[in-house]
Amino acid sequence: MTGGALIKSITKFADGPEGMRLAVRQLIDLGVDQIKLSMTGEEVTGTQRAEDTYFSDEEVAAAVTEAHRRGKRVCAHARSAESVKMCLRNKVDIIYHASFTDAEGMDMLEANKDWVFVAPGINWLIATLYEAEAFGFPQEAAEAVGYKKELEVATDGLREMHRRGIKLLPGGDYGFAWTPHGTYARDLEHFVERLGFTPMEAILSATKLGGEIMLRPDELGQVQPGYLADLLLVDGDPLDDITILQDHDKLHAIMKDGRFHKEDSGIAPRSGLDAPAGPVTDATRQVVEARP
Repeated sequence: MTGGALIKSITKFADGPEGMRLAVRQLIDLGVDQIKLSMTGEEVTGTQRAEDTYFSDEEVAAAVTEAHRRGKRVCAHARSAESVKMCLRNKVDIIYHASFTDAEGMDMLEANKDWVFVAPGINWLIATLYEAEAFGFPQEAAEAVGYKKELEVATDGLREMHRRGIKLLPGGDYGFAWTPHGTYARDLEHFVERLGFTPMEAILSATKLGGEIMLRPDELGQVQPGYLADLLLVDGDPLDDITILQDHDKLHAIMKDGRFHKEDSGIAPRSGLDAPAGPVTDATRQVVEARP
């Protein structure tokens, strides 16, 4: 909505139900895969609070109805308690953050856990609070605008979501100065250390649930015959130490779409996992034989 942009240069504005319908139609005409609603503020802006809610129910309903009518999914930047409930009332498919979910919202999430996904982007809160000083945002400033409070409230809420079986996924808000690309595995550590996940639960949140959120649960996220070959060969046991996945030197082989993105010398591919010699197709990049 007008006045609700976190970053104006990458935002499309729309106001009222008709404005939302028009904006969704225009974006789908450009070929987008998802519509994202920027529903709440973000404390780092200095002017927009995370507990502010900028959308009305009518606007969310119009945007979601138009997107779903055309076969597109909807996600939302939704930190406030009201924005989470608004997402659930109007069938927003993916909720980012959900930091201030209240008791009513928690019950609504549990009631709709068969279809809704929550991606909290928790590393953003942690890194912004403790690791942004070198980039001009010291811990004192982060605490002053509310990031310490948000992290504490969000941690309690996410632990409860995990207890209730709500689908929580890692990732989100990487690519900024203090949350660089290539560090996504930090979320798995946070899920274990802060949210009460077992290491295996954290890994499944990034793999099996990853296949589900991509709407390809029968092709992605598991080591099974017929699944696409995205595999890591790790020197060590992440079930003993989940942080091992953050050590790039411990990742000896990385297969993406049936091709080796990284392969240490001396490690020969096993039969059934060989990278195809020709162009990658749906057939050639599928694992036809799973071996230890």
